[in-house]
Amino acid sequence: MGSLPQEQRRRYEPGEVIISEVTKDDLLSLAEGYYSAFGPDWFDKVEPKHLRPDNEVRFQRFATRMIPWLSEPHTRWTKATLHPSSSEYDPLAPNRVIGHAGWLLPGRTASEIMNLWRRDASDVLGWRDKMGWTSSFEQELWSGVDVEYSQDQNFIPWDRKRHAYVGGIGHWFLAPLWVRPAHQGRGVGSLLLRDGIELADREDPVPPMYLEAMPTARVVYEHFGFHGVEGEDMVMIRNPPKAVKLQAK
Repeated sequence: MGSLPQEQRRRYEPGEVIISEVTKDDLLSLAEGYYSAFGPDWFDKVEPKHLRPDNEVRFQRFATRMIPWLSEPHTRWTKATLHPSSSEYDPLAPNRVIGHAGWLLPGRTASEIMNLWRRDASDVLGWRDKMGWTSSFEQELWSGVDVEYSQDQNFIPWDRKRHAYVGGIGHWFLAPLWVRPAHQGRGVGSLLLRDGIELADREDPVPPMYLEAMPTARVVYEHFGFHGVEGEDMVMIRNPPKAVKLQAK
């Protein structure tokens, strides 16, 4: 079933959407939402069809890979869910996650540039030992992913680029932000963004906030004070360091 055209979608009223912290019990719903929010242009490369198990296994593997994220210090994992008063609330799925934002915080990013989506994050951060995973079990968790494409061609180069702009500077790093298709264009993403921005703006001094965005999404982030970086298609920074050259508007 296709989503309604964005102009026909009802914006959520104040109080209809709840922003709260992710728990382990949410991870399967997070995995399902992630797969629904990102299209085949990404997944056909990250998880090629010839490597994919059925969706139930895919979702469970991804949910399991996310477990150690929640215990990493200086991170913030938030979810958007519908309040029971919403006309679209589903009592059969009361805890369904409709949107998610994940942040790495200044206490972490001042000394480490490591996107937790990377396969090698487990080696660097010791997740296998912390979780009690065997090497073969962890290999199975990643067996449907083309690590060479997702990590070596994407996440590692993106981390190197982030280091070039904010390395050694404590910053908020957004990875990821998504909203399920049926709930896009209705203010959910803005609520998730605003949650992080309000916390960051309470810090003294106010730190940079860094994200990678597709060109079609840049206008949304610009509304919240993020700026494109000169010569970059995806990099956006809010409250950028003085040395960073911004794109002309």
